[in-house]
Amino acid sequence: MIMCALMRNIELKMPRLEVAVAVIRNTEGQILISQRAKNVHQGGLWEFPGGKFEVSEDASQALARELKEELDINILFSTPLINIRFNYPDLKVHLHVRQVDSFKGKAVGREGQVIRWVFIKDLERYAFPEANKPILSALSLPHEYAIINSSNREQVGNALELLAQQGVSLVQIRAKAVQPLQVDSFIKEVSDKCDQLGIRCLFNSSLFNTKVMSSTVHFTALDLMSLKKRPGGYGMYAASCHNLQELQHAEKLGLDFVVLSPVQLTSSHLDAQPLGWQLFTDWVSQINIPVFSLGGMTKEDKKQAVQCGGQGVAGISLFNLK
Repeated sequence: MIMCALMRNIELKMPRLEVAVAVIRNTEGQILISQRAKNVHQGGLWEFPGGKFEVSEDASQALARELKEELDINILFSTPLINIRFNYPDLKVHLHVRQVDSFKGKAVGREGQVIRWVFIKDLERYAFPEANKPILSALSLPHEYAIINSSNREQVGNALELLAQQGVSLVQIRAKAVQPLQVDSFIKEVSDKCDQLGIRCLFNSSLFNTKVMSSTVHFTALDLMSLKKRPGGYGMYAASCHNLQELQHAEKLGLDFVVLSPVQLTSSHLDAQPLGWQLFTDWVSQINIPVFSLGGMTKEDKKQAVQCGGQGVAGISLFNLK
């Protein structure tokens, strides 16, 4: 017991290492990864390149220096992707992850490290440190998440076609009025339509009357808090959140992403107090899963959401859906 208490005290006093991390894309859409030396922490695993902050550096400055030192490339433009705080038994890290879509030079392993360009769909074949796994989730998601609020099959089909024309690839189907005996056929018809259009769809948990029957589910906040563990299967799972407790529970369950609302005042919920961008930023910085902002969003807010640490924006009206 004394030894356990001592270990806990040591962990609490352990400083958190600030690390800048880069997700670098080439013109073919591939991502650069490198392999850690076997004699270092998490040795032998693959990672996204980067390194520790030096005194007085911010994330973009630290990243620019590290990528020049490690890969001999110069960053021309980068944007935030996700912030991750993770505690290993022997190390506490804060990863400031940024996307690099524009750089100058040819990447080489200047420190003798093995580097490789990999398509996103193939990243799952590589073993990454545990702290890097939220990066993989963020990379698999777009910056827009549309919500279709209808139980009418024709309306849903028309809305999906409209979204596909806008290049939207991730959609929640909020169909609360489907009759229980029609749920299976509704899910199959909508799923087939999404497959044809190249859209990933999640069905709101209210469709199932508390019984999850699909491997792609967006949980209401109430259903989220009733979950004790992540559902089985290999589907995608998301949830709606309105406070920090719900965000932390979603992270604990290992959900793929969440939606946080209302960030701004919305005409559909005039009585709801908006969080504002500052509180959105504060809460997002405390969890390690991608977060979409919802509530009063416009297409122009996507950049703001990303700058605040979010994955992007979600909504109905911003996609011209009724």
